[in-house]
Amino acid sequence: MTSRRPLLDRALAALPLALLYLLFCCLYFWQASQRLTPTIFTDEVEFAQISRSIAETGDAARRGVPHTFQTLYTILLAPVWWIDDTESAYATAKYVGVLVMASAIFPAYALARMVAAKPWALFAAAGSVAIPALSYAPFLVEEPLAYPIATVALYLIMRFVASPGIQTLPVAAAVCIAALLVRTQLAVLFVVLAAALAAVAWETEPVRVWRTGWTRWDWLGAVVLLVGLAVVLNAGLSHASESWYVTTTFYKDRLFELGLWAAGALAIGMGLLPFVGGLAALGTRWGGDARLRAFAITASSAIVAFGFYAAVKAAYLSTTFATRVIERNLIYLAPLLFAGTALLLDRARARTWAIAVAAAFTLYLILTTPFIQTYPYGDAPSLSIAALANREFRWDSASVERALVLTLAVGTALLLARLLLRGRPLGLALGGVLAAAVLGWTLTAEIYAAAGANISARDFHRNLPKPLDWIDETTGREPVLYLGQNVTDPTGVYLLEFWNRSLKQVWSVDGTAPGPGPVLTPDLARPDGTLSPDPGLEYVVVDNGVEIVGEKVGRPRGTLQLFRVDAPLRVRYAYRGVSSDGWMGARASYSHFSDPRGSEGFAKIALSRTAWCGQNIPGNVVVRVGPAVVGKDKQPALGRPARRVRTVINACEQPDPLLIPARTPFHVDVRIGPTFSPAKLDPNSGDVRDLGAQVAFDFVPIR
Repeated sequence: MTSRRPLLDRALAALPLALLYLLFCCLYFWQASQRLTPTIFTDEVEFAQISRSIAETGDAARRGVPHTFQTLYTILLAPVWWIDDTESAYATAKYVGVLVMASAIFPAYALARMVAAKPWALFAAAGSVAIPALSYAPFLVEEPLAYPIATVALYLIMRFVASPGIQTLPVAAAVCIAALLVRTQLAVLFVVLAAALAAVAWETEPVRVWRTGWTRWDWLGAVVLLVGLAVVLNAGLSHASESWYVTTTFYKDRLFELGLWAAGALAIGMGLLPFVGGLAALGTRWGGDARLRAFAITASSAIVAFGFYAAVKAAYLSTTFATRVIERNLIYLAPLLFAGTALLLDRARARTWAIAVAAAFTLYLILTTPFIQTYPYGDAPSLSIAALANREFRWDSASVERALVLTLAVGTALLLARLLLRGRPLGLALGGVLAAAVLGWTLTAEIYAAAGANISARDFHRNLPKPLDWIDETTGREPVLYLGQNVTDPTGVYLLEFWNRSLKQVWSVDGTAPGPGPVLTPDLARPDGTLSPDPGLEYVVVDNGVEIVGEKVGRPRGTLQLFRVDAPLRVRYAYRGVSSDGWMGARASYSHFSDPRGSEGFAKIALSRTAWCGQNIPGNVVVRVGPAVVGKDKQPALGRPARRVRTVINACEQPDPLLIPARTPFHVDVRIGPTFSPAKLDPNSGDVRDLGAQVAFDFVPIR
């Protein structure tokens, strides 16, 4: 009985944490069940491609082409694709993500338990998996695995600082390596580990004895040496990383501003109080407590390392993509900040000035962070709490800001009251109220963030052809080629490829085939429409103005049509420069290579601007029709002799179609100028394209 009793005691002690884990998993399972399709492009599609390849062949590949190792997450995900049904496999992948990401509750508890009693450590653990970032759990991205493994690494680093030993250091280093293999950003954990090693070395007896004899000049020399090392490190990083070089050299102002935006989003999503408490805990009196010292060293170095990484990433993205609030790169600090808050609520030993400084910094973040963004906002799920106030309560930005400032003031006052009432029942009750309020806030933000992501997924899902795996179902999983043109919005291609595993290659006739993975624009081998290279596949699904020589299989799905190829692969006709809604810009073309109805007839060109009845910008139209030839670039070109027709197209106008004598194979070139942008002419329009006219091509044979 004596050996069984401790085991039972440990099981009972772990029961509250296990129950919390199960409760969170139940919530996130339900949220995952509402997420009907991937939405984060191109990440989710790429990870699905690679993990499917690992499941099928044991090697990483995208669209059949070998790919270098990217992340351990794809290996974790690979077994789910052994499930034959794609919808079931996707559901399993989402639930695996939930189980893995929510497991951060265990290392978060262990981390908080080093500085706080069990009830407060449970609060910190719950808060760490209640933050809005847990809305990433069912996404096919790295965060579901990266978040718990980073938390494990931070716990082990903190444990090493608290109790240095040859046993703890290798384990911490190994987990940091594993974290790096999950997500490259987590290389910053080595900065935290290096800071931990430096702190431990600084307190060793030989170093302590050595520095007791330092003069002021020695201390000055040490500072100069550190500055020199920082300069050398910066030079090395600038040489190795373009993003580091560009941002630290040319965009230092953006580093500061955008880094603070990310911190502001994190603070708002955490309910402000854990952010204040986590920062204020860095000023806690150590009193010879090795664990408090370990927390301060680990947390402060992690805040600097992760914060600087997020700032560099955001600043670089602002130069290459868009100005974004990149909270996504700071979520790994949440367990440390919650642990610091648990420390204050438990021990009530923080210095008042530390709380004041932390609150002032948080106030600055509230006043400067642009918290009203689009909804959902994938890079900063914490902003969903502001979106909730804006969308559900109709609060404008100023009202949300006032509410946040009031929340900060009340929370800080109650935290100070808790410190003043230390050891009293009222103080303990106040701490419990604060903890409950924080968890209510974070869960509300997480639920609203997940709801937004699921709304987006439902919108995508609603517009997909049904069944989702219709190509797989029709072909029996035989390899299929996608061939389209003018793929301006690749979302449809991404989801077609995700749901249909038989879709192995993605081509376009005009160079607009979307990644991730290898794409190809085939050459025109002969004027009869023969393409090169010939993939030798039995099936091709064509899209948006492309038709091949072969047998149509099944009914069309929107602009998609599946064909059984009449080898070799030949295009019957193809548009270029025409969007799926029929609009062309300044230039479009049409190549008609063959027709079973005959070779003599007319090229039909129908132009229209009936979809635009706003300000008139007359478009001068030049249409040329002639033989289709293989151009110098191995693409369809206009041969001689060519017929030329000129006309004008006006707003809200649909002139009679042009009929121009032609003989297959023929090529039509249409040019319109000037074009117009609806968004520039009508503030209510969101169409920023430069448009010429809606155009439709056809061949009318002479019977």
